[in-house]
Amino acid sequence: MEPLREIETLVAQGSRGPGTDAERRTARHLERRLTELGRDARIEPFGVWPRYELAHLIHAVAGIAGSVLSVSSPLAGTIVLLVTAVSAFGDLTGSFHLARRLTGRRASQNVVSREDGDRPGTIVLVAHYDAARTGAAFGPRLAERRAVLGALIRHPIGGFEAFFWAIVLLLVCVALRLAGIHPAPLTAIQFLATVVLIVSVPFLADIAMSGVVAGANDNASGVVTALRLADRYGGDLDHFDVWVVLTGAGEGPELGMRAWLRAHRRELDRTRTVFVCVDQVGLGTVRYARREGLAIPFSHHRSLLELCDQIAAEDAADDGRYRARAYVSRGATDAYTARVAGFPAVSVSCLGALDYARHHHLPTDTPENIDPAALERAFGFCSELIELIDETLGPQLVET
Repeated sequence: MEPLREIETLVAQGSRGPGTDAERRTARHLERRLTELGRDARIEPFGVWPRYELAHLIHAVAGIAGSVLSVSSPLAGTIVLLVTAVSAFGDLTGSFHLARRLTGRRASQNVVSREDGDRPGTIVLVAHYDAARTGAAFGPRLAERRAVLGALIRHPIGGFEAFFWAIVLLLVCVALRLAGIHPAPLTAIQFLATVVLIVSVPFLADIAMSGVVAGANDNASGVVTALRLADRYGGDLDHFDVWVVLTGAGEGPELGMRAWLRAHRRELDRTRTVFVCVDQVGLGTVRYARREGLAIPFSHHRSLLELCDQIAAEDAADDGRYRARAYVSRGATDAYTARVAGFPAVSVSCLGALDYARHHHLPTDTPENIDPAALERAFGFCSELIELIDETLGPQLVET
């Protein structure tokens, strides 16, 4: 397989936003591609509400309304902000959707390829194949400044972190007002939190009105790498079958992965199933997420992280071609969803020196800006990881 040519083919399917015709064309192409690799493959449809930006626009407006309403009616303001905070938390963590159900339902699909080799364990290679909307919120200067500030304070700053905690702060402030506690600092905190939501409104509206990017790096690069890994290791491991799950509506975010886990959770053994997610590996050097999450970061599986640490240490002592290291992500990949569901999971990406992806959700995320060396770094790192999982964790499955 020629990685760059396959990325160009995926991009040529059109603007493959979640729930679009282009996404469905891409799913059919990937089903054929897996079949050409000698694997069984099928498409599994599901329904989603993919417009996350509209859901959070509703949250922002409701939060502002609750803050203003609390001045004259603390009880009414508290109720509005409580519902808003619960809805925002559920949406950002993927636990449940409330406001999103007002944004329009669409049909999406996962492309699934199983391997039934009767081995005791299963490695599931995961990558989402849809592409994201752009917008001023993803501008390169803003992304770089956020990354620089995060490095200075040693705390990565996510796009939704301030948004979510502003809603929580408003709820706390208004609840204290309801209890008869309203010192001057409380008013200042409530004002600043309200300003954060007001500022977020034009950014969210801009995303809603913007087009879908080509998505060469995010995440055609991950899809191609997952296909290469499946072709290399399918039927070749001692203790693990290799499955492939290429998820739709990943920019929902992670809606396809959640749908697949809901549909198959009874078939999967949490002690024998390992998820390896490949996300944005077309530019930069290798990173593996130690923790990730849009609202509250969730730690990945310790044993898998130890294997990643081992590969990174051995590589650094050798030629350092991967330049791999752990990082904390304030975004979320499909590995986050699998980990929250109780499965061992890890996410592998390629990022720049400040641990962010250039061209992320921008019109410049095109095949011309893919670095073939980055693709090879990710493929090599994931290959070593899969082999180590088979070598070190596999015998434990046989013993149990």
